[in-house]
Amino acid sequence: MRWFWRMVCCLGWALLPAWAAADEVALANGEWAPYLSARLPHQGFASHIVSEAFRLAGLRVAYHFYPWARAEAMVRSGEVAGSVVWSMTPERQTFALFSDPVVTDEEVVFHLATRRMRADRVEDFYGLSMATPNGSRLGVWQEAIDAGLIRNYVTTDIQSGMRQLLLGRLDFFPLTRSVGLAELRQYFTPRERAAIVAAPHVFARVDYRLMLSRRQPGAAQLLVRFNQGLARLRASGQYARLERDFLAGGYDQPRPP
Repeated sequence: MRWFWRMVCCLGWALLPAWAAADEVALANGEWAPYLSARLPHQGFASHIVSEAFRLAGLRVAYHFYPWARAEAMVRSGEVAGSVVWSMTPERQTFALFSDPVVTDEEVVFHLATRRMRADRVEDFYGLSMATPNGSRLGVWQEAIDAGLIRNYVTTDIQSGMRQLLLGRLDFFPLTRSVGLAELRQYFTPRERAAIVAAPHVFARVDYRLMLSRRQPGAAQLLVRFNQGLARLRASGQYARLERDFLAGGYDQPRPP
């Protein structure tokens, strides 16, 4: 009888999903400072939120950094439990489950402070030039660019786009607000930062969520535990404290001594 119960326990543990057996969730992560980065404190603000929500659910997180396309493919195949953080689309919902929003951010327009412009509608920018970092989606600007009403230039990264803006080679630069401000804090002088402003109008508001692979056993239960941990994080006030640190630059890349 003792042998029988030992076999039952071993079989039960073998059938548990990997994240439950080790109390650790393996997540694919991409580089998107200040939200996600292997070089940032706590691997970035969004990573920190996810880690804390899982901690309140009794689980640890192991982040593995990959190019974004690879991370998405790993979730699709079930190679990892999930990935942080993604917008929810019908196509992704075919292979993944999505959590409650982890972070929400806004796309705004950055332009020179000396340039007065209307910045409330896409139509206000007809005839002007903008930039998008390589690999970024065009979003609300797609139709006007396709019609030739706005000229779009692809830059290697956000920093180079900001420098093109400073040189007057671009009229405006649509970016996620927090990402643009973090880039200015990190790589530009106080004088350069003062020369660029973010217009107040929000062109898009996007929720970014934890994405869990449907191929992972126990994914639905894991999602419930995460959402419960995230709700506790918000209710305790800790989420708001972390967000204040984020907005103050607490997740920027440390400068070398």
